[in-house]
Amino acid sequence: MSSELYSDQQDDGDDLEAVNDEIFAPKSRAKSDPRTRRRVEALLEERRLQRLIEDSWDGEFDEEE
Repeated sequence: MSSELYSDQQDDGDDLEAVNDEIFAPKSRAKSDPRTRRRVEALLEERRLQRLIEDSWDGEFDEEE
């Protein structure tokens, strides 16, 4: 191997651009987005409470009959 390939000088990469810089688009949202997680947890809690209320109403009418 030739020592000419390796240089002790710092390489300035400021003038270089990545090939795909123009077409880069960030992901819409990460899977672990906290807002999404809180929304899902709120929906699950709402569903759980609705079922609890419906079950308590059903149980109340069964006892009166």
